[in-house]
Amino acid sequence: MTATVVHVCAHYPPYLGGLEKVAQALALYRREAGLPVRVVTADDGPAPDAPADERAYVRRLPSREILHTAVMPGLHRALRHTPRPALLHLHVAQAYVPEVAWAVCRRRGIPYVVHLHIDVGPSGPAGVLLKVYKPLVLARVLRDAAAVVVFTPEQRRAVVARYRLDPAAVVVIPNGVGPEYLLDRTRVLPERPTLLFVGRLAVQKNLPLLLAALEGIDDRFDTVLVGDGDLEPALRARARELDLRHVRFHGRADGEELRRLYREADVFVLPSEREGMPLVLLEALAMGLPVVGTDIPGTRDVVQDGRHGRLVPPGDPAALRQALLDVTAGPATYAALAAGARERAARYTWTAVGDRFEELYATVRAVR
Repeated sequence: MTATVVHVCAHYPPYLGGLEKVAQALALYRREAGLPVRVVTADDGPAPDAPADERAYVRRLPSREILHTAVMPGLHRALRHTPRPALLHLHVAQAYVPEVAWAVCRRRGIPYVVHLHIDVGPSGPAGVLLKVYKPLVLARVLRDAAAVVVFTPEQRRAVVARYRLDPAAVVVIPNGVGPEYLLDRTRVLPERPTLLFVGRLAVQKNLPLLLAALEGIDDRFDTVLVGDGDLEPALRARARELDLRHVRFHGRADGEELRRLYREADVFVLPSEREGMPLVLLEALAMGLPVVGTDIPGTRDVVQDGRHGRLVPPGDPAALRQALLDVTAGPATYAALAAGARERAARYTWTAVGDRFEELYATVRAVR
């Protein structure tokens, strides 16, 4: 009998984020293949473009946001009633969901796979809690998993060392990008290029670096920041301080609206301090956008400096400023980077990713 794969995640679309899109893409892959799948997540409301039958397999639980963490009091009960045979796919980027799912799986003997989207470090007043949580709680969840999935070999090495995991249990499976993001026209550099950022307005995304880099060259570009988050008021204030008159805060966008913004842009900018394998990066490449990003794990595993864009140190606004100017210095350079971006994105498809996960699920079930 085919096991039901239950995706467990703190949020799910319409909540805007890479983890949420990945969970949705993998759930839809299984649904469209006629295989049993369920999703258990916080109640963020139905997505505007959600499948008509989404309620048949997505269970949304009431939740509260505590210290930027979705706490779902009904999660334990919902998972406890998971029908057998089942395999849980835990999408991990924050606390609460992993340990609740671990407790249920341990009690009921249900195998689970951990999909480690990002291993964030401490930040903010509550950051000290992570120093206790990660070695005492998260490490146990990871060690008891049938498999731990990361995006790149570099992340695999880091996770194995940090949490003392069995290397054989840590599997590398990259993210994917849907065919709706593949742009088939040749990009041409306009006189005034548009820079695009897509993501949460959060500390991890390091947007003050981009604002600092734009000082003195702001009038050469139109810059569009897509997303929302707690830092928006502070970022707006900083843009005013720097007299950045060509920076526009668009707010959140998804679906066709987001694809339109990609099509209308000319360069994608990702100044993050930390990333897993950002889905927006793959979407931008598929749209033929040269990328200017920080030289960090996750980003540098996808973007090669000089072939698909430019990579700069995370704390160097002058280097980021120069990279923006270099990428848009002339039509020949720009065209070569845009072509390289499209070629790079062709390596990442959800079909290939879905197939890899089905192989992993089968292996886990066979071992059990």
